[in-house]
Amino acid sequence: MSEDQMVAIVTVPFIGAPDGEVYGREFAVGDEVHGELAAVAIREGWAEVPGQPKAKKKTEG
Repeated sequence: MSEDQMVAIVTVPFIGAPDGEVYGREFAVGDEVHGELAAVAIREGWAEVPGQPKAKKKTEG
């Protein structure tokens, strides 16, 4: 899936500017984000791809 078609669901609140917009806004848990913003949110751990299993967190032992 290309970045312009990327969709993600926010899991951690963050401030970001949607694609094509100049000003950022607050995104809350459960919000849907698209495009490059979705790709960045997934990479930074602020969102997940809908329908994919959640990544397991590493535990130190």
